[in-house]
Amino acid sequence: MKLRRVFALVPDCHVAGWRYSGVWQRHFYDGLKQAGIEVILPRGLDFGWARPPQAVDPLYTASARGRVSEELLAQILQADGGPPQAVLSCCFTHDLELDLVDRVRAAGIPWINFYCDSLYAFGRVAALAARTSLNWFVESEAEKNYRALGVPFLRAPYALNPAALPDASCSTPEHALLFVGTASRRRIQAAALIRLTGADLQVRGWGWAEALERQPTRPDAPSTLVKRGAKTAVRALLGSRSGGYLEDGAMVGELRRSAVVLGLNEGGTGPDARSYLKLRDLEFPGMGCCCLTQHHADLAGLFELGREIMTFRSVWEAGRLAKDLARHPAECREIGRRARARVLGEHTWSARLPLLEARL
Repeated sequence: MKLRRVFALVPDCHVAGWRYSGVWQRHFYDGLKQAGIEVILPRGLDFGWARPPQAVDPLYTASARGRVSEELLAQILQADGGPPQAVLSCCFTHDLELDLVDRVRAAGIPWINFYCDSLYAFGRVAALAARTSLNWFVESEAEKNYRALGVPFLRAPYALNPAALPDASCSTPEHALLFVGTASRRRIQAAALIRLTGADLQVRGWGWAEALERQPTRPDAPSTLVKRGAKTAVRALLGSRSGGYLEDGAMVGELRRSAVVLGLNEGGTGPDARSYLKLRDLEFPGMGCCCLTQHHADLAGLFELGREIMTFRSVWEAGRLAKDLARHPAECREIGRRARARVLGEHTWSARLPLLEARL
């Protein structure tokens, strides 16, 4: 099937102020359009009920999910110009009533769902994956999960929009190392340890200032006193080097001032923690950045390690490599140039659509 007209659904793009809206808008919705696909988008729908902080009341969530699913069915089947050739979504199970997928498929419209957290959060998509026509995911280690379900799947990397990849290569470094991303406990810990190596790290993104300033709920407890001392040390290492969320233009400016861009791509907690392929493992190299990211097996199939992207297996190695790279800005630029050529040549929607079409 040659896809020319699809109904696209990414709930993250329909939540006011949601931190992931912009990235999915530019690379999913706009990326499909850039590849020449006629894209039908949901109209007048709000998925705020499916994302924090609203997604806390099960009764409210269930009611909203039912209402939105019925409206989606009507918009898909009654689309101007006739029904789409396929639905292409990026959803969790809780975003939809599962019989919506069944009813769309019964109307002869295949449903493809893309999901990028299949290692540590497969449970959040498994029920949906069992109903869709095709499951597209990015992590090789997660293939066993889909095989166990016995469902059709395509393992392939993200598809990026080349029009959303401005050249952000660094010509005049002001920062040796930059991380852009949402604050999390693991990322804060890793960033602080990398700073202890002497690496000149700056961090930007949602929640850093709040996380570094957050006060304990039981200030007099003995365990809290230890944690408070650790937090004071972390604040001293990162406090003056942290900044908030960057709009697209500001982010490009920060990238252009940074010799190396750091990737911290571990997700999950405790024994479920995994390092896995993140969108920015492709997005920032595609913008010409010299990227230093946590090593995982899938990167070797996307880039030539050591020439197009740099990887590390420990925070100590990250600090050492960051300092070495910062001393050779011309080589950093060359790494970024090679990475950008690779992404633009192999990791866009124009490259990914034929793989999807072959599986339908």
